[in-house]
Amino acid sequence: MPSPSLLLQRLLLCAALATASLLAGCDRSVDRQLEQHAAAETTLGVTPIEFASRFNARLPAVLAGMQVEEPEHMASLYRLDPSRLHPGRYEYVLETRVGPAQTSMLGTLNKKGELRAVGVLLTDRSQAARDEFLICADSAARSFIASAPEKLLPLITRLTGIALNNPGQRMTEVVSDQLLSVEVVPQGLLFQVQPKQ
Repeated sequence: MPSPSLLLQRLLLCAALATASLLAGCDRSVDRQLEQHAAAETTLGVTPIEFASRFNARLPAVLAGMQVEEPEHMASLYRLDPSRLHPGRYEYVLETRVGPAQTSMLGTLNKKGELRAVGVLLTDRSQAARDEFLICADSAARSFIASAPEKLLPLITRLTGIALNNPGQRMTEVVSDQLLSVEVVPQGLLFQVQPKQ
């Protein structure tokens, strides 16, 4: 009968050989699928800084469309400050706040730092916060949709109204290959722009 130490060595050798044979026969198709998924991941095609520039450029037109007095001056209240764009609590998430009501602007990023989606979160029920939410949502949508910008605010307002009356359901509309959506989430009301899948 072999000694306990020799038996232990044989047992460890068998375990090592079994592990090696398992690893040699592993199917690497999952790794390839993950790589293909990451490569095919749709984005809005801009970095957060580029989005901030687009968003800020469209604010005066959004405010003029809402018949706000002195839209150029008022736009300064809602401008995104690129230096305040920072990663959120989770990896690949962007968070910032704009305006007097401190409306949350959110974004998800891919590993290259491009935006996959942009969101505007309404957490306050005051009329001023609702107006600010619509200003930010319209400017975010116009940052990615150039055709018929005057139709975006009525569409966002309609989707918002339907979402508020149907909690738990996501209201969506595709405009110029961008998916606009509004839904009630635990934190409040979320508007998003993302590429059509």
